[in-house]
Amino acid sequence: MPSQEPTRPQNVQLHQFKMMVDVFGPIRPSQELHRQTRRALKGHSSGRDFFTDITLHDVRNTGGMRVEYTVTASSPTGAERAGAVYLSQLCDLLSVVTRSPVWFYMPDEDSRDERMRIHRRASSVDRILTEEEWTWITGNLVFLRREHPRFLAATSWYRKGLIGRDNLDDFCCYWRVIERLAYSFADRTNWKEEDKNGGRDWPVKHYIAQLVTELFSDDVAPEILTDPKTVATIKRLRDDLSHGNLPITLEVIDAATAHLKPLEHAAFSVLQGVRNRKLVCPDPI
Repeated sequence: MPSQEPTRPQNVQLHQFKMMVDVFGPIRPSQELHRQTRRALKGHSSGRDFFTDITLHDVRNTGGMRVEYTVTASSPTGAERAGAVYLSQLCDLLSVVTRSPVWFYMPDEDSRDERMRIHRRASSVDRILTEEEWTWITGNLVFLRREHPRFLAATSWYRKGLIGRDNLDDFCCYWRVIERLAYSFADRTNWKEEDKNGGRDWPVKHYIAQLVTELFSDDVAPEILTDPKTVATIKRLRDDLSHGNLPITLEVIDAATAHLKPLEHAAFSVLQGVRNRKLVCPDPI
């Protein structure tokens, strides 16, 4: 994920576009956030910060909320493309903060069936997004894009796992979260020089063990990550699935599915551990 937005030719005239998109999922903003407009950092290019006015609307009788924000682009098509990327990253952080599957459709025509389906539900249980959580998301998105793009990549894999409907794909997504964060945030200061230089050739279980020790020194670590044999088994299954080394049989599906819930828990726990212990975020804007 790039740390900066691509520069544009100087002669291209830019305009501001107002976008409004329905975000679906078992989540809704707290009353303090309903219709509250705030200025959030949206992008950074050529030494310039770009801001957006972003407003959350509580959509009654449906799961989710409506997000209204501005996009700077040269055309409506460009605005839609840029707006989708920005909103996707927002949704990634929403999922990581709330542990809720969040998704959206663009263009709007694609979301009509989803609105009708959700409207017909007899009941719902929605996670309330707090003002503190929303402030962290809007205040740190671009900082994370600049300074910690690998953390953002991990949040994207996590949301893909939450909204996925294929157990094998979801299994691989959650493992990628843990693997990506272990390679990126495990402290190798006290490792032997040859181990530091081993890079990706050094078994990932050592990176995971190091990160787990750092993140959960005062807490209970996810059980699935504390057993080296289990970690090795999951890693081998993920590699076989990703590289097509195994035929997809019921036994393989059952094996991946058996790890799915504890693996999601581990991915979420590691994301929270890194967020709270490894990321030095600036004060919210």
